[in-house]
Amino acid sequence: MSAKNSDHTGATNGLPHDFVKPCPPEALAELDEIAAAGRAQFDGLDPELATAVGFTHFDTSSSADNLITVLLARDDLHRLASQTLVQIRSREDGRSYLGVVVRGPFAEPDAVSPNSVMAVSVVVQGKKLQYTFDYHGRAEVEILGEKIGGNLMPPRYRPRPKSPAYVIDEAESSRVLGVGGDLCLGQVVGYQDMEARIPSKDKAVLPRHTGIIGTTGGGKSTTVASLIHSAQEAGIAAVVFDVEGEYTHIDEPTEHGAMLDALERRGMKAQGVRELHIHHLIGRETTNQEHKNLHPFALKFSSLSPYAIAEILEMSDAQLERFSRAYEVTKLLLKDFQIFPANDAEEREAFEVDELTTGYPRMTIHQLIDVVNAYIYTISSEGKAEVKEEAKAGGRRRGAGSAGLEAIGAEGDADPTPASTLQLHSEFKASPSKVRQRVAAHLIKNEISWKALAGKLHRLQRLGIFDVPGIAGADYASMLTPGRVSVIDLSDTDSPQLNNLVIADLLRGLQDVQEVRYKRAAASGEPVVPSLIIIEEAHEFLSAQRIHQMPVLFQQVARIAKRGRKRWLGLVFVTQLPQHLPNEVLGLLNNFIIHRITDSAVIHRMQRTVGSIDESLWNRVPRLSPGQALVSFASFARPLMVAIDPAPCKRLLVD
Repeated sequence: MSAKNSDHTGATNGLPHDFVKPCPPEALAELDEIAAAGRAQFDGLDPELATAVGFTHFDTSSSADNLITVLLARDDLHRLASQTLVQIRSREDGRSYLGVVVRGPFAEPDAVSPNSVMAVSVVVQGKKLQYTFDYHGRAEVEILGEKIGGNLMPPRYRPRPKSPAYVIDEAESSRVLGVGGDLCLGQVVGYQDMEARIPSKDKAVLPRHTGIIGTTGGGKSTTVASLIHSAQEAGIAAVVFDVEGEYTHIDEPTEHGAMLDALERRGMKAQGVRELHIHHLIGRETTNQEHKNLHPFALKFSSLSPYAIAEILEMSDAQLERFSRAYEVTKLLLKDFQIFPANDAEEREAFEVDELTTGYPRMTIHQLIDVVNAYIYTISSEGKAEVKEEAKAGGRRRGAGSAGLEAIGAEGDADPTPASTLQLHSEFKASPSKVRQRVAAHLIKNEISWKALAGKLHRLQRLGIFDVPGIAGADYASMLTPGRVSVIDLSDTDSPQLNNLVIADLLRGLQDVQEVRYKRAAASGEPVVPSLIIIEEAHEFLSAQRIHQMPVLFQQVARIAKRGRKRWLGLVFVTQLPQHLPNEVLGLLNNFIIHRITDSAVIHRMQRTVGSIDESLWNRVPRLSPGQALVSFASFARPLMVAIDPAPCKRLLVD
């Protein structure tokens, strides 16, 4: 017995020294035999048990399907981390299961409950007491499947209690999780060296469309910049609709201190993208006016669907009726003036025009406004008086007969009537009578509605972005050059409606060019260039509030999204307000990069929409640090927590 237990009388534990007898040699020998037998018994066990990280616990009334509790010794706690893959070899039935740690591992005391008075007191009195209870680890493991003949099958049974769990090494884990590829997103949380990668040339990944979601300051912009840089390295053509002018300097290396530190920790260096081209609307500035590759562009009114225009301008029913009538009359006048169609080929082209996706060829906003003004003039008192005067003059020239539109057209460009006070500014000014005759033949009255429509069209015209002489439209073919980064800077528009108009038109143009390239590549057997289109502030482009007011615009986007999946045209929607995105838009997405979201209602909605992510991962979303994200891609075996790579290129706004 230890001397420290002796009292001052010289007794041991209150007993006199002569009371304690020495242990007989026979007893010591017997103890040695028992210990040796125990070692022999242990040595006879499966040697692999020594490499097990833990063992499955008994089930309780609160146990859930596909979730197993694994208990591990204190010395093995460092071997298990969040998202670690483990193999469980079920005792008794010999089945083998693959699982992933979704909760824990947590430390629990061995002898008492963690909430007991003794456990709490020992921890609280940490300044005074050195003693602590011995403890073990507890982790919740989600069963991914049962390994049968080298394949992973849905599990039919649960592992038996006290079945050993083994940690799968990173190389095998990377293969099982499906995180291999040439495009790196970042590091998988819970692993030392594993990177979350996706195959950029797999049609089942990026063309399945992606959502980058999170509140301000969560790291969305860093993710976008990093994705652009990685996409260029993979030879992907990237087009960015930049409503804040944030990415117009990404051809320069970052100068942000925190980003530089993060790059150094990752063994990366600051560098910009190699080939950046900045496109901006004519008459609008960009946040990088000194850039060498600036491309001002104008929109072609003839490329805009009349239905999309009506939706974006928020026309009333009366205005829509008059807009449709004016649009049809303008088409007739284009033929009267031999602008379009002018030959048999153009006749066939006119017959095949789908006005749900595009406008009428060669039509300009100036022509349409002339027709609307002609309607306003015709139903005005001045116009009615002029019509009567013309009718009299025409009667005197032609007698009592009345000439139709064909007779007027046969007279050529010369206007048979006196000069009119109707002011026209397009090609139609060469013969105002043709315009008046067409209007009179398709007359709809109500001057107030016509003037309201004219006001909206004039506001559209005053933007100065349609059919500008000497200014070409967007060069879609060059935007889809392999490895090129094209930023559409919309920061100087100050109008969500105008942004929507531009985005809708450019999306359609990009899709048309990619369609042609896809057909050509399919015919020649050559690969088509993958393209990535990133739309910032997507909630302003397709909000749930306006989706029912703009069904045609949404159908255009949905058509592009569906056809783009087969034609290497991937869309990326970036938003800090996912609650404003309609379910129809979220339904187009198969890949998600979800940064911190603090609103529980938004998380609940996203949880119902994105069914592939389990609840344990959603519970972490409100506590994610900047740069961390919950990532789910079509190539991943399951969603993962990822530390997104820092962006090596410069951004104007750093959240």
